Amino acid sequence: MRPRTLLVSLAALGLAAVAAAPLRAQLRPKQVPNEIHFLSLQAYHSGDFRTALKGFREAARSGIASTEGRWIDTICYQAMMGEAAYQLGDNVTANEQFTAAIKLFLVHRDWMLRVEFPDSLQRQEGISKTISWGPTSRNTTIGHFQDRYQSLQGRIDNSDAVRSGGTVVPAQLYPVYVTEVIRCTALAISRRREILGPACEHDPLTAQLVDALSRRPGKPNHWSQCWIELQLGLAFASANKIPQAASELTKSLMAAGTFDHPLTCMGLLELGKLAFEQGKYEAAMTLFHEATISAAFFERYEVMEEAFRLGGLSHILAGQKGIYPPLVPAAAQLRKYPVIEASICTAMADCLTTSGDLTKAAAAVAEGSKAMTRSDMLVGVHGARLNFQAARVALQSGNVRGGAQSLAAAMTFQKASSKWLYRIALVDSLYLGGGVTERIADLLYADVLREPTRLDWAVDPLDTLAVGTMPHGQAYEHWFELAIRRKEQDKAFEISDRIRRHRYFSTQPLGGRVLALRWVLEAPPETLSAEALKQRQELLVKYPQYADLSKQAVALEKELEALPLVPQAEEEQKKQQSLFADLAVKVTALESLLNLMSLERAAAEYAFPPLLSTKDLSSRIPDGTLVFSYLATANNVHAFALTRDRYGHFIVAQPTKVKADVIELLKGLGHYDRNKPVDGGDLVKNEWNKPAQRLAKQLTNETKLDDWAKYKELVIVPDGVLWYLPFEILQVPAKEGTEAIFDKMPVRYAPTLALSVPDKRPIKRATRTAIVAGKMLPREDDALTKLAADQLGAIADVALLGEALPAPSALFTAACDRFVLAADLEDQDKLPFGWSPAKIDAGKGGNTLAEWSLLPLAGAEQVVFPGFHTPAEFSLSRGGTGEEVFLSVCGFMASGSRTILLSRWRVGGQSTVELMREFVQELPHSAASIAWRRSVQLAADRVLDPAAEPRLRADKSSDGLKANHPFFWAGYLLVDTGVGPPPEEPAEKPAEKAGEKIAEKAAAAGKPDANAAASAAKDRP
Repeated sequence: MRPRTLLVSLAALGLAAVAAAPLRAQLRPKQVPNEIHFLSLQAYHSGDFRTALKGFREAARSGIASTEGRWIDTICYQAMMGEAAYQLGDNVTANEQFTAAIKLFLVHRDWMLRVEFPDSLQRQEGISKTISWGPTSRNTTIGHFQDRYQSLQGRIDNSDAVRSGGTVVPAQLYPVYVTEVIRCTALAISRRREILGPACEHDPLTAQLVDALSRRPGKPNHWSQCWIELQLGLAFASANKIPQAASELTKSLMAAGTFDHPLTCMGLLELGKLAFEQGKYEAAMTLFHEATISAAFFERYEVMEEAFRLGGLSHILAGQKGIYPPLVPAAAQLRKYPVIEASICTAMADCLTTSGDLTKAAAAVAEGSKAMTRSDMLVGVHGARLNFQAARVALQSGNVRGGAQSLAAAMTFQKASSKWLYRIALVDSLYLGGGVTERIADLLYADVLREPTRLDWAVDPLDTLAVGTMPHGQAYEHWFELAIRRKEQDKAFEISDRIRRHRYFSTQPLGGRVLALRWVLEAPPETLSAEALKQRQELLVKYPQYADLSKQAVALEKELEALPLVPQAEEEQKKQQSLFADLAVKVTALESLLNLMSLERAAAEYAFPPLLSTKDLSSRIPDGTLVFSYLATANNVHAFALTRDRYGHFIVAQPTKVKADVIELLKGLGHYDRNKPVDGGDLVKNEWNKPAQRLAKQLTNETKLDDWAKYKELVIVPDGVLWYLPFEILQVPAKEGTEAIFDKMPVRYAPTLALSVPDKRPIKRATRTAIVAGKMLPREDDALTKLAADQLGAIADVALLGEALPAPSALFTAACDRFVLAADLEDQDKLPFGWSPAKIDAGKGGNTLAEWSLLPLAGAEQVVFPGFHTPAEFSLSRGGTGEEVFLSVCGFMASGSRTILLSRWRVGGQSTVELMREFVQELPHSAASIAWRRSVQLAADRVLDPAAEPRLRADKSSDGLKANHPFFWAGYLLVDTGVGPPPEEPAEKPAEKAGEKIAEKAAAAGKPDANAAASAAKDRP
């Protein structure tokens, strides 16, 4: 048996070298591995992983070494240092140590040939173990094995050393714990495969391992070959040769074809893992159960712990109800083993929570926490697993605060110890370091950068959540550049959108997991894939309370739609307030359920932002539309040009010059301070024109005049500082000189390629517009503010909102089809998600953009914000990455918006009012890009009145300046999916009459330019 006398306090293993030196002298290696190793194993089995790690390091210092290097005992120390680090979540150290152990094994691959094994085995007599958690189905015999076997270490023949004057290393006999050396070797191989994931089979060390063990370096036709077969089976698994792995592991289960041996349990455990990976959960459960029984006979506690845990997981994934049967009796019998008890309690909590027995699940969590007391399990993987189960129990019990605390603790640990995140970094380093071919790198990137699958959520929801919350954009960029290098443009298009989605998801709660569930359950069916619709049905069946609440919320939304946005009758006002209050209760309950579901093994496709294949994307691009998409990586600015039937890629020649030109263009437009008036004399200099010409050449790859003539709409998918650039004014070839792109065609923008094309949602015929009017600039005259409110309020079907809303704006806008904030936004420091789009309820609950993205998923389809601010107002002198614009736009679209008009710089004044009025009144009749271009064209010839333009200096330099100067209109960023308006109803009045009605209402309100509206209606395309 192993030494059990506590010769030295485990705490002493962490003492300084002075105290440790006598210890090493006292425990000279008379056995392999040494006694410190086994003392450290006791700490490991007690869950004191940090103490154990120190102990294994101390054991390594006392290991056997000679001029030929370290011997096989160090395999044990390195493997167990790796295992202790693994349990603490330190994947880097763990892999380093496991790899070192394997390399040392390869140096001594023939060591078993020197072991003095007996020729035959005998049955183990007098063995008796109480197994309370179920009988075995295996008809086997327990063999008798010695704890130690003698083995020679050193040179048997030193004659060459004597002749050459070298060092004589006489062979010595050492008592070797053979099964411990093999166990540690096998553990290192198995854990390394687990940590490396898909990269393991492509690592040269794996091939060396397979080659070495395939030679079966042991005594031929000897019973000890079962231990070679165990290691070879694990090596085959590392090489992803699963049939061969299963064959060798099966043969390893019995020594001499008859006897169970001390490592039979390990073979059963690894066979169970292979069955589990193949989705054979019933078979896996059987193998894990058998592993626990064999492990109990040979006191292999670490195997028992893992087998019980994986057995419980297999039980859940097999669809079995209730608790995994072996867990309860095993927990009662094995209480004196803290790691096993804690792991079993965690597995029980998982089973019970999944089955809905929250009372017993809470008790299991409490027992597990108690078992971890005064150990390192609380700060390792065991503690994270238990905290995750505690979070599930708390959330399902209605304890939101407790659930959030437990989840935060679990996530904090997991984000630092995720094996999936480790694999992403590993694959990236392998590719950059030339460790794999480009073809293999592409396969590995596709694997580790995949979006979570149904299996990912089923097997390890905690790790899957952790991966989503941690940005790893560089790996995506390297994958993208690899696709470009391999001339796989189709794949590059898709990866570029994956990069944008990843940027957005990593800013969302739980990495976009809640957003995914929200869209799968509530998005219009037309926007979802067949798989997402299937997931919706599964979720509604699993959570019937959600289905009921959702139906009630929809009914309330319909009742609200039947009421005016701003009711005048007192009875309707009360009814609206009551309906909004009821809706708030329903959506709060629904969001709580979504948060609860987010921790469960429920698959939910990441439906927003959508991801389209190049073929599907091209088919949705309207005829005559040209899309330019940009992606700024660490090294380049990549550009794609796409039409319905063609696409291409180019790299922007001078990416650093692009930013400089953007800054120069913005300065040429007078952007130095967002509030100070600009000088009309400076504006007419048109100093923005030359950088606009240079940028057009760079960003369109010098597209020729004949090519421009083929298109009737331009779509831009910006990135980085290009979000601040008004592409509308870029100067492209004309018949004579150059002209602005906007003179040729409408322009719109999109945050991703997939959002640049029309979606399949039905188009609403009826439109309800809510407008909040206020000061656009701090020094704006009250009369001008009132005039803006009157002019915008004169538009048909418009509700001008007062100083208070009947509900939080996140709810109120669900009753709107269109929302306009004609006022300055003063909380841009809270971008991208903390600002208040409605302004009038800023600082109150339900007012932020983040809350607008919550349920109900029926936000205003069109939103307009002429008072939005970006760093363009200071010509990027205060920085600016464009990310705040990108994320804000995604936030609106996540709430259901399809058209968003934002200002890069806020202008205000009569020019802004005219543009907004014409745009809003035209939206029901035209596509957004056409409506916006028409609005700008209508205002072009209007001579500006400096008294009505707060941003324009009131002096002679401004005389005669017209609204066609890009300072007054080019700052607006129109984000739109390209969906057109609904067809006009036959019974509707002619456009002329509609325009006249608008003009009459505006004139009655004191609007000075009422004729422009009527004229605009007549000119409607």
